[in-house]
Amino acid sequence: MNLQHLAIIMDGNRRWAKDNGLSANEGHQMGAKNLWSILKKTNDLEIKYVTVFGFSTENWKRSSLEINFLMELLDKFLDDTILKINEYNFKIKFIGDLSIFDKSIVEKMNLIYNNTINNQGLVISVALNYGGRYDIIYALNQFIKLNKANLDSLTLNETNFKDFTLNKGIPDPDLLIRTGGELRLSNFLLWDLAYTELFFSSEMWPDFNEESLEKAVLEFSSRIRKFGGDN
Repeated sequence: MNLQHLAIIMDGNRRWAKDNGLSANEGHQMGAKNLWSILKKTNDLEIKYVTVFGFSTENWKRSSLEINFLMELLDKFLDDTILKINEYNFKIKFIGDLSIFDKSIVEKMNLIYNNTINNQGLVISVALNYGGRYDIIYALNQFIKLNKANLDSLTLNETNFKDFTLNKGIPDPDLLIRTGGELRLSNFLLWDLAYTELFFSSEMWPDFNEESLEKAVLEFSSRIRKFGGDN
């Protein structure tokens, strides 16, 4: 079965750290490190697109200490990504309400996007301060904004709605992997996941390795996707 687009909810960093006698911060560090390994393996598997859930709109409810660390970790991740730009042929963009981040962080995101936009390898969407409901409201506002003068003569439908979302121009995910043992979508890509195959792993994100990814892809390939039909 053809797998073009993989979506990942990277869950379990804090629980992994607790199980291993480490701090939550160390768990997040291991999770960030693991991301690069999974991205490289995804590229090796010739999957064209990947969208990863890095930080949700609900994550701001965590303690100020943890949020401050996560922002520092994001800053380091961006620096690391900038160094890797010429090493890989990845195209990298960031989706979500990015206006809340410090100017220096947004500038790094823009630098990464602008310097990878012509790359031909794996297309990576990193969801930061992202929520599926926010994405749907964003799309509606974009439609109204861009078509204000002709609103009465235009129709928004299932075919063109995706053109106004944050992940526009990218096909809907074929497979969603969520690590950490939780069985929910947590407000991720709600429009895009309508007919996506779901794979829930009990492994915490830092333990989800290249072999784990291969197993998930193999399990996906055995499924029959009907998209509401009977064939």
